[in-house]
Amino acid sequence: MLAGSTAGAVTADLRIDRFDRSALASAQAEMADFLASHTVKNLRQETFEGYAAWNGSSGTASPQNTKVGSFSALGDAGSGASVVGNGAKLQVRDDNDMFWGRYNANELPPGLVGGKWLDSNDNTGMEWKIAGLGTFNALAFFVIDAADVGGRFSIQVGDTTFSDLAGGKRLANGNVHFVRILLDEAVSDLTIRLMHDRTNDGFGIDGVTMARVAPVPLPGAAGLLLGGMALLAGQRRRRRAAA
Repeated sequence: MLAGSTAGAVTADLRIDRFDRSALASAQAEMADFLASHTVKNLRQETFEGYAAWNGSSGTASPQNTKVGSFSALGDAGSGASVVGNGAKLQVRDDNDMFWGRYNANELPPGLVGGKWLDSNDNTGMEWKIAGLGTFNALAFFVIDAADVGGRFSIQVGDTTFSDLAGGKRLANGNVHFVRILLDEAVSDLTIRLMHDRTNDGFGIDGVTMARVAPVPLPGAAGLLLGGMALLAGQRRRRRAAA
């Protein structure tokens, strides 16, 4: 799904690819392809592996000043069975027995998804603020287990909201969304909100990536080939018109 609109002073294009839990490797390959298809500068990635996960009595709540910015809970506090610690805050998790759909470390291959993740803790959502980390025009991340209880999942980029990204459906438990956001110009600060329209439909995020990117230029020979093809097509059109 591809959508474009205005996010504050810049235009944002948002694309989402959805995968079943069993297709996690395909989701990770999409991230690799995305980065490989651009010239990348100021690359920053956060997998939350450096933060203490909830251990039954304590853990990292609503981490601030991560490699990609600061994260806070959004909206009403969660009260579902998966809530840990202070239900009004996000939590870093790595639960090996979590059966609600967010991923546990024992079932996943190593990579940008797995091990630890940042969990909404059944709040309405998350607010992600980026500032003071240099300029960027691209964001990519994995959303895990969105809309599996029936909530409508939306992402707000700046002033623009991309609504009901699950299409009004109740999605499979443990689904993975690979999200890419491209801005039409580089910025140095931005706020992104990920949210359900209800509490207790929790989700996690992982592999959070920000960068300044540009399309990888075509090799010289490929550019000449495309130019030659365009010239031939133009000549054919002129001959048909003359005939």
